[in-house]
Amino acid sequence: MGSLMTSFVTYGFATSGAFISGMYCPTSPDVYGGSISLTSIPPERLGLQGEYDHNGLAKRVVNGCSKSLGLAAIEKLQVKQRGSVVILSGCVSNEALLEKIVHLAMAEEGATNVELRGVKVCAGAQ
Repeated sequence: MGSLMTSFVTYGFATSGAFISGMYCPTSPDVYGGSISLTSIPPERLGLQGEYDHNGLAKRVVNGCSKSLGLAAIEKLQVKQRGSVVILSGCVSNEALLEKIVHLAMAEEGATNVELRGVKVCAGAQ
């Protein structure tokens, strides 16, 4: 499995109304930077206040994006997680905004990949 997780970028950008799908994977195979103790909370499960939260990574991505880009920028975007993978679906106003959101998501501690599931560039999205 490790050899299959080589670095690649499969998401593409398209014109208004087109679907964008794919996954962004980082270049580093050591995604946590060290070992994880069984007594600590895994980084992808860390909540907004440092508590255990099964969806902590997704909530921190939403929080970070709304602080950096404004809540209107992500109001039509759904953010979920599967383990340490951030899953984005819905609408964004333009390709540049989507790229910023992907970079902000990857900057969150515990995020190893960002998966785009039918993200659409919508004229009505902020």
